[in-house]
Parts: sequence; structure tokens; C-alpha cells
Amino acid sequence: MDIVPDLPDEDNDVSRLDIGLRHYLIRKVIRVVVPRPDINAGYDARMIEFVAYVKYLEKKSFERAQTRDDYYALLARIIFRMQKQLATRPKGPADDPYGDIPLPHELADFMGLSQEELEEFDEEQNPQGPNANDEADSKETITGRVRQSVIDRLGTMLFPPPDPFAYFDGRMDTITEKLEEIEEEAYKQCEDRDDYFNIASLRAYRLQKEYKRSGESYVDRLVRYPVIFFQTETVDNGGDLLPDL
Repeated sequence: MDIVPDLPDEDNDVSRLDIGLRHYLIRKVIRVVVPRPDINAGYDARMIEFVAYVKYLEKKSFERAQTRDDYYALLARIIFRMQKQLATRPKGPADDPYGDIPLPHELADFMGLSQEELEEFDEEQNPQGPNANDEADSKETITGRVRQSVIDRLGTMLFPPPDPFAYFDGRMDTITEKLEEIEEEAYKQCEDRDDYFNIASLRAYRLQKEYKRSGESYVDRLVRYPVIFFQTETVDNGGDLLPDL
């Protein structure tokens, strides 16, 4: 896959790469895994986390490169690794544009991060995480807003809705209730913030594995609250549906 855009002849100084070109190349990398994002790209938790990884690796490539050619080569290696990884993984659902994004605990290996890079990435994304002081990591910092965000995040990452209306019409009620029970138990049993995240994530992942083994769908067939929606026509003006960078 050729990621180098057609540009006028310029010197090979990597510092001449402007931010617009770098964002363009980030989008090229993202589209290896998500070639056809939809209007939910900026709200899907899987997509948001994947974009964060790509942006981190692009930044590291820019910092390490001595020349523009070095920078392009480093991005090409990232793309090559992702293509190889995708070739060995089962394809995601055809109707889910984000189905090929690996699960959160697999993303670092999928992207080729070293342990040192993963720790740096986690610290950048979660300044109140493992390297924060004990007070910032205490159980008291797990607010109601944090708890609700954990339920929402586990749902969108491990149990994505089949369509945007599934949450509104009640088809996701059963799985949401199970995730709420998992979160509540995690909160009761945890000793600190990290422990809380680990317990909730592990139990939600086990629940996902149980559904896969049984072949049972986590989406209810019964529509409890019929939804009325208006169909509108979207005019394609060449815009980009990827999240803002």
C-alpha cells in the first residue's frame, strides 16, 4: 500500500511536514482497518481508542524520523504489520464497520507497541492511571460519571449494537443490565481505581466469551419501545467521516 502522497519536489527535511499532511497520513493508516467508517465514527468507543493508538504511533514515527523518507518508511511498517495481523484474524461482521478493530487488550500487540511504548501510551491517555499518586488512584475517585462511562464503554467495545436504534428500542436492555451487574460487583469488590477497571473488564470479557461459546445473541429480539425515525438524504460532498484529529 503506497502511503506517500504525490507532492512537489522538496528537500527531505522531516520538519517540513505540516500538520495537515500528517493528519492525512493518519487517516490513511486508520483506513487499513476501517475502510468505510459511518456517521458513528466519532462516538464508537472502539474507533476512538483505535484512533488514539494510531495517533500515538504516528507521533513516535515523526519524532524518530531523521528525514521524510524515514517517516514514510516507519508509517509503511505500521501499515504492513496491521495488514499481516488482519490476514490472520477472523473477519468482523459485514454490517459492522468497526468489527475488525481488535479488542482493547489485543490492540497494543496488534499495533506492535513495545512494553515501554504501551506504558507511555497508557500514561498519556490516563494521567490518573498506574503512575499517578495513591490519592488520585483511590476508590473515592470512582464517581458516578466514571461508573456510567465504564458501562457504556464495555457495551460498545464488547457488545456493539447491530444498529443505532437498538439501545432506544430496548433490544440492548438485557445485556446492559448484565453489564450494570458486573460493574456494581466490581465497584463493591475493588480496592482502588485500577482494581475496579481490571475486575469490570475481565468479567465483561468473560461474559462475551460465554455468548460466543453458546452461540446465543446478546441482542434481544423483542422491540420493547418502538422507535419512529425520519429518513433523510445525505449528500456526499467528499467529506471525511473519521473522528476529528
